Amino acid sequence: MKTYSPFKLETYQVIGRKLHINFNEQFIEGTEDVDDQYVYDTAVIPDKLAKRDTIIEAIIATKYPTYGSELAAIRNGGTEAEEHEALRIKAKELADGWLEQVR
Repeated sequence: MKTYSPFKLETYQVIGRKLHINFNEQFIEGTEDVDDQYVYDTAVIPDKLAKRDTIIEAIIATKYPTYGSELAAIRNGGTEAEEHEALRIKAKELADGWLEQVR
């Protein structure tokens, strides 16, 4: 899911029992009619104490919401497979970063 905010968000936010992981930050400069905005890809994990694989799956689901769409990206090869692999690496880094914080 995309998150829009007028201010910079933390990478890891705990809201109730849920963990929100904000990544791929983009800054959109405002115009006369619209304020500046930060845009994030946000993974929402139902339990802040989730295991590593659950966190990784939630992050990957921000771009590939179904197992079939993920497999299609891998099987298509080329740029799509490279983007998928880059997201998997990023997902693992983000999951490990969160788990380091809660230990």
